[in-house]
Amino acid sequence: MNPSKLGLGLLIGMALPLWLAFHGTPPPLFVKIPASQSGVTFTNEIRETDSLHIFRYEYLYNGNGVGIGDFDGDGRPDLFFSGNTVSHQLYLNQGDWKFSDVTKQAGVAGNGTWGTGVSIVDINADGRLDIYVCHSGKFGPKQLVNELFINEGLKDGIPHFTEQARHYGLDLPGTQTTQAAFLDYDRDGDLDVFILNHSNHTFNPLLNTRELRRTPDPRFGNLLLRNDGGRFSDVTLAEGILNNPINFGLGVGVSDLNNDGWPDLYTTSDYTEQDCLYLNQHDSSGKHTGFKETIRSSMAHTSKFSMGCDLADFNNDTLPDVVTLDMLPADNHRQKMLKGADEYDTYKLLIDSGYVRQQMRNMLQLNQGSDTQGELHFSEIGQLSGVAATDWSWSALLADFDNDGWKDLFVSNGYLRDFTDMDFMKYTVAETKLKEAGRGNLNFQTLDLVKRMPSNQLINYLFRNNHDLTFTDQSKAWGMTTPAVSGASAYADFDGDGDLDLVICHQNEPVSLYQNQAHTQKKHYLRVRLTGEAGNTQALGAKVILETKAGKQLQTVSPVRGYQASVETVLHFGLGDESQIQRVTVYWPNGKVSSLRNPAANQLLVMDARQTEKMADPSKIATQPWFRPLSTASLIPYKHRENDFVDFKVEVLIPYQLSRLGPAMARGDVNSDGREDLFLGGAVDQSGELWLQQANGSFARASAQPWRADAASEDVNALFFDADQDSDLDLYVVSGGNEYESGAPEYQDRLYLNDGKGQFSRTPTGVLPVMRDSKMALAIADLEGDGDLDVFVGGRGKAGSFPLASPSYLLRNDTPKGGTPHFTDVTDALAPACRQIGMVQTAAWKDLNGDQKPDLILAGDWMPVSVFLQTNGAFQNHTEAMGLSGSTGWWASLQLADIDGDGDTDIVAGNAGLNTLFQPRPDQPMRVVAGDIDGDGIIDPIWTYYVQGKPYPAASRDELLDQVVPLRKKFTRYHQYADATVENLFSKSALAQARVVEACEMASGVFINEKGTFRFVRFPMEAQFSRVSTLLLDDWNKDGKMDILLAGNFSPYRVQHGPCDASFGLILQGDGKGQFQTISPRESGLWLGGDVRQGLIIPTPAGQKRLYFTVNDGSLLGYER
Repeated sequence: MNPSKLGLGLLIGMALPLWLAFHGTPPPLFVKIPASQSGVTFTNEIRETDSLHIFRYEYLYNGNGVGIGDFDGDGRPDLFFSGNTVSHQLYLNQGDWKFSDVTKQAGVAGNGTWGTGVSIVDINADGRLDIYVCHSGKFGPKQLVNELFINEGLKDGIPHFTEQARHYGLDLPGTQTTQAAFLDYDRDGDLDVFILNHSNHTFNPLLNTRELRRTPDPRFGNLLLRNDGGRFSDVTLAEGILNNPINFGLGVGVSDLNNDGWPDLYTTSDYTEQDCLYLNQHDSSGKHTGFKETIRSSMAHTSKFSMGCDLADFNNDTLPDVVTLDMLPADNHRQKMLKGADEYDTYKLLIDSGYVRQQMRNMLQLNQGSDTQGELHFSEIGQLSGVAATDWSWSALLADFDNDGWKDLFVSNGYLRDFTDMDFMKYTVAETKLKEAGRGNLNFQTLDLVKRMPSNQLINYLFRNNHDLTFTDQSKAWGMTTPAVSGASAYADFDGDGDLDLVICHQNEPVSLYQNQAHTQKKHYLRVRLTGEAGNTQALGAKVILETKAGKQLQTVSPVRGYQASVETVLHFGLGDESQIQRVTVYWPNGKVSSLRNPAANQLLVMDARQTEKMADPSKIATQPWFRPLSTASLIPYKHRENDFVDFKVEVLIPYQLSRLGPAMARGDVNSDGREDLFLGGAVDQSGELWLQQANGSFARASAQPWRADAASEDVNALFFDADQDSDLDLYVVSGGNEYESGAPEYQDRLYLNDGKGQFSRTPTGVLPVMRDSKMALAIADLEGDGDLDVFVGGRGKAGSFPLASPSYLLRNDTPKGGTPHFTDVTDALAPACRQIGMVQTAAWKDLNGDQKPDLILAGDWMPVSVFLQTNGAFQNHTEAMGLSGSTGWWASLQLADIDGDGDTDIVAGNAGLNTLFQPRPDQPMRVVAGDIDGDGIIDPIWTYYVQGKPYPAASRDELLDQVVPLRKKFTRYHQYADATVENLFSKSALAQARVVEACEMASGVFINEKGTFRFVRFPMEAQFSRVSTLLLDDWNKDGKMDILLAGNFSPYRVQHGPCDASFGLILQGDGKGQFQTISPRESGLWLGGDVRQGLIIPTPAGQKRLYFTVNDGSLLGYER
């Protein structure tokens, strides 16, 4: 052992107790190594001039690159930095945190143009690491060339390089290149390369982007180059790679995303162009056949201004996940300084033009695996995980920094001059332009103006993996305390002590080296170095799975990670307290596999590709799913077509649209043939449809569809029941939405009577009371025990008056037997507290107190799960007495059952989920303060939620001023509004008169009945991915215990918040005692994507249980066991 290392270890061991005694907290995980100690003084200086500044070149501050590799073969990782306006630099690791600058001797100073991404690769397979440096910037084609430094071996102990990019066909003159990723995409044994490029001018998204996307551009579009015997050939278009002039590539990652043994690609793009996910295609004989771009089918949404990315398995299910970075700040002030109006029309235009939904925030895409048709799917859970907002971010690195066996997340951020500052861009620039024009100077984009831009120096982020799909921000606790403008970053074990250290590049100041102190915590680890075959000596693309009693971990040899960087190719596995390794399995790039049992921990393990055992096909390791999709013959060809009404154009400040809550679905045997039929509701201007089940289990559309006359109404809920006691099923349809003004006839509910043969007719006026407001919930029960069925209808939102609720109705069935149906509104007489109870979304009847009378359970937005017990024929609100008053949320669904097996009724409740930027809790509730700020007679709903411990309005300044015009005099600049609270918007008198609603619980779960009071237990985290709109309870695995199937998603949030669409449905397998195990979509076979609204179980004549699900603005989904 090195004596100096031993001494350092003893010193740290002695210092730890002293630190804890003095500070009361553990020492930081990372300690910054001073440049005076390390000798690493590289500074990426940005030399701005009148001809070179941010108005002349928009990517001026994107930074340089960094690469890590053992260039001199001494076993220690060395450092290479590319430079923008400075020369590249190479530092050899001398040990003990000492590095020597050998740039000049090594011959790698570069050609003097703008260096960007760095790739470390043994390109000629001679066992020595070479350096590929990408270039971009404002240069002509002759100057703008990429560089390839070939390692010629050691001379006086220093590696010597010669530049040979042109010889290999990799100089690529005139291209604007961000990064290069080497991979053997065709598995022919040599290394090919993907070139990530970017354009140098932006495009208006309102232009014909469809045509631009189809226009090849070799300078700005991405490239795929095949290795043909040592020279590289352009095969971009032939391989299916998108190549166009609107590409702004900033990140690229390589991994086997669909677990088929072939390397796939993920690329990010800034501005309008979307990210791309390229799945490697191959035939049954193992021959590569091209790439298939699948971003729209694989991911529901992505980052908008996508920057760096990483592909790694963060939840230890052996499927690589994807993290992409954007520029959403974590603090309210900076959010308000960069946010303008909600650009709904532009957003929709891009979607209609073929783009995936894009939101300005970091994305964490959880790999859900492939469905039964082989389509790969991801769930985006960055907000749930707590990593969505890290400001202007560049490098994302998923790695186990604390050696606990789970990958943590590092994010670098900052920007030298913040041209997203709305005050600067809208006012400072304009004012300067006018001032200079008055002086006769029409060129206002001067260097002096540029230097007045605010600088965006920020603390980098370190998130600790909590092992439950969430992360905790440990930035300061782990040693990230110095604000800087940071960019490219990489990790390696620089000091060989068994943990991962960090190098971070900055602008206009020296790079930072951080020593990891995880080794002092006595956690175990294993480091794995792979030796590949000829042509791929680094084994790029190999996958390693490590197994212990704690589970499995996956790592991939793919050094290009984060942003403009290459990490070391030695794979690092933290083991936590596990010292026994059961197995290490390597899946080599050529498809072969090798395995080693019980290797020792705390070592560097070297494995050689020549020790392979057999060919592997990891994709075949799968179990038979519980459900399978219905065949085309069995599936009803119905599609809900949502009308193009935009609530935000009528009510500017509301958090979500109320017009997109359908469609309805109801089941029942309408023609007395013993088979259950289906009614499927329509949106505004779309008629509902009745489908009759046939003897073989298929469905046929009924010949008569009387609801066509009522297509102007939106069908949001429906139930079949015998309304007139004639022994057949009639149909009640709830009219909802938000398209019409309060009082419009289109909001009137409808009752259709059955003639006993499945032929329906609408009842005349007067059968139902006048109910001309939007409604949603519907529940049927015999309230009085008189043999007929009564109706509860829950009011939703009052149109144009958010968050005021529309009336709810308790309708008593006063139909005389054999007579004309009639329902009487008895709400005020029997349940007056229900009339304006809230924005009711869901309702159910159940005897909760054992008196043999149905009680009413309600839930909805901005209200608690509420219970009305029936007493002496009337209904009393017992919500508070039952412990439910604190459960205010955005509840969407209810089911009642004995979940814990104790003989009483529990409440299963679906909520909005935890995958949102707003994360309310009882001490930090989300609110809407609704009042008339400006005295114009219109309600101004100010939606607030907590950001870093303080409540702020959610609306941007521009959104607020669109609604409340007089406030333009108060908030003439963005910074004046950036810290405003509700108290700054309302006068004291208006605030005192305002209506306030709140929500403090977003999780779905079960209210456990404990002798008449309820205790809330959240579902597992996988059930919190999105809104749960429907709940189906059954014993799905036939073990005698109740299970829960849930589905949902909710897309119509504000554009700046984006859709909550990460769910594909989930089965919670119950143990009969109130605990659940999650059954993932790939295990269950249920892939319920889109905005699922309702689910039903429909038995077939053959005794099967089929599942049908309606989807807002989508096709009906169907599955069978």
